Amino acid sequence: MLNITPQTYQLAEQFAHLHGILRKTNGIPSTLSCTLLPSPFPSFSLDLAKAVQRDFNLLFHRVACDHGFLNSLMEHVIAQDDYVKHLWNIYERVRNMKTAQNIFLGLNRSDYMLHQEPGCDSSIIERLYCIEKASASPVITAGLTGVPGLSLRQVEFNLMASSFCGLAQRIVEQHRVSLSLCGVKGDQLSRVPDCNSADSFADALWKACELYREHVTRADRDRTESCTVHGAVLMVVAANETNVYDQYALLSRLLLRHPEATVLLRTFEELVESKERLQLDDQSRLFVDKIEVAVIYFRHGYVPEHFPTEEIWELKYELERSMAIKCPCIQYMLANTKLVQAALSKPDQLARFVDCTSPAFSRILSTFAKQYTLSDAFGLSNKEEIAQIVEMCKKNPHLYVLKPQREGGGNNFFDDDLVRMLNKLIEQGDQHSYVIMERLYPFVVENYVLHSKRTHDRRQMVSELGIFGVFIGRGDEVFLNEPSGHLLRTKPIESNEGGIAAGYGFLDSPFLV
Repeated sequence: MLNITPQTYQLAEQFAHLHGILRKTNGIPSTLSCTLLPSPFPSFSLDLAKAVQRDFNLLFHRVACDHGFLNSLMEHVIAQDDYVKHLWNIYERVRNMKTAQNIFLGLNRSDYMLHQEPGCDSSIIERLYCIEKASASPVITAGLTGVPGLSLRQVEFNLMASSFCGLAQRIVEQHRVSLSLCGVKGDQLSRVPDCNSADSFADALWKACELYREHVTRADRDRTESCTVHGAVLMVVAANETNVYDQYALLSRLLLRHPEATVLLRTFEELVESKERLQLDDQSRLFVDKIEVAVIYFRHGYVPEHFPTEEIWELKYELERSMAIKCPCIQYMLANTKLVQAALSKPDQLARFVDCTSPAFSRILSTFAKQYTLSDAFGLSNKEEIAQIVEMCKKNPHLYVLKPQREGGGNNFFDDDLVRMLNKLIEQGDQHSYVIMERLYPFVVENYVLHSKRTHDRRQMVSELGIFGVFIGRGDEVFLNEPSGHLLRTKPIESNEGGIAAGYGFLDSPFLV
């Protein structure tokens, strides 16, 4: 039995502050919503998700480099979606520029749920229910084949502003301390696995800086002064960001591991303040406040609300046409849409990018949930299939999710809201910008929430696993492709959405079972 008292919570919250598990609320640091303890999670599922991360990193890079594929999907969306239209217009303006950067950096995250199917072994579900039961049992040795009835299913792949790489690394020590406070000791603490997400992202940013330096050197061998600096990392952030400590956790690892690095934090609004702040020379090298920029890391700029004026859209174009390496580049942003992910779930479309006889093809395909487009214009579904899935959604809305081409959490439709929105889309002819995905039902765990009004209640929750990945490539040339740590986000069983920064879930870590 766990020894959890009011003092346990008080101490755990102080340790959370020590570890930087924080957010900014009304300009003041406060505890980021997190679980008191790690949540049970199958070791074999974590291993499988890590094993397929390189495949996904390379897959989406190939998609981003395939103009024909992107064009075949986006041409029908841009007529109805002004945000995607703006992205596409920037892409078209820069893609044939000789000075445009062709080295792409991806700091990605692939999100999964472990879907519980009928007939799943009840003894395993019992072991996954709470820390007491999980710690009393050995780790399941199932290999990458897993356990029948528990299926790893991808929720989405994120190439833009993949958050919590900084705090995912820090929550590990926090949860080991909390377990110790509750009486869990010794080897059991090692069942909260190490996570190197911040270190890995930091190393990838630095690697990109080095590649930029080589790129500039080759571009202009006569200007040897360009070889004396690596160039700065420009992080584009929101003006009133609440998740700043996650960003600072990453930047601190970059500066500690690579002391030569220079970091600039700027908002879109600061960059458009005056023409002197942001300049491009005749080689399209980017300078911000007279400091050369090697890498632009966007932690902002992924929803329409981030582009309130045409002036900011034009700034986005200027950044994209610069020689700086972008994370993500405009091609990656287009590849990051739900429509692309729905297309890749079809074996014939996936085979365009991955050899269908390779192990990678099977690994990727095994993780896809069923997805459907709502228009036959994309060539992914015919009218009869679309009519059938629409009818199924109306009859059993609890089995499906309606998703728009948006990032950031809180944009999906469930249950009766799904039916209402679906009817509206069909009536208005706006269904090009949405996809249907089968709804996933993960196994249920019990845990406690730190910094919650219901502090002492055990709550039933479900978890979503994220696997971070780093990728750097130029066309078919790959400089870096690695899995880079994990993230667990846990939410109340009654909540549909799960974003921590968006206020729906809690930062967590796995306790391996």
